[in-house]
Amino acid sequence: MANEEESVEQLREITIMLDNYDDIFSDFDPRPYPGRELSEDFLKEIQRRYLEDRKGRFEVHFTIPAAERDMKEEALIKKRLREHFAVMVKRENHTIGRITQRGYAYILIGFLVLLLNVIAYYELEESNPLYQVISIMLVPAGWYGMFTGIGKVIDEPYDAADRRNQHEKFEKANYVFMSDERE
Repeated sequence: MANEEESVEQLREITIMLDNYDDIFSDFDPRPYPGRELSEDFLKEIQRRYLEDRKGRFEVHFTIPAAERDMKEEALIKKRLREHFAVMVKRENHTIGRITQRGYAYILIGFLVLLLNVIAYYELEESNPLYQVISIMLVPAGWYGMFTGIGKVIDEPYDAADRRNQHEKFEKANYVFMSDERE
């Protein structure tokens, strides 16, 4: 049982070794830390190594040489990380809303196309060649719109929701800076 608890504790910790604080930020952005963009490589690495315990908790540990440590910079970096992930959560919420709206639009358009087919049925005789041509075009288009819309509303938001949930966890994660003991 003790080994199981230890393995769970190891799963909830991401450890990143830094040479200095610049490793967290983009090399192409010369601004100071408060406005500087986070490094894409850094973000991909912590998200790639993301693991959590059963309760959904985890920590990100940064090891940095003791001579490089600065508590004010560390507090600022923690704040910037949380701000970044909060923005990503908002972005994913917006994406989910757009996908869902588009899905409902597809459903509505599909329904209206099918309704147009029903109106054509009552306005023209079923044996009328014009009705048959209209029906051949409208019925598949209407059902396509309905099924595509349902797929967008039900299935497509899941990927964005998974990304949003991961960003929320990184926003709330505990970021810990530690002195590198190898010196």
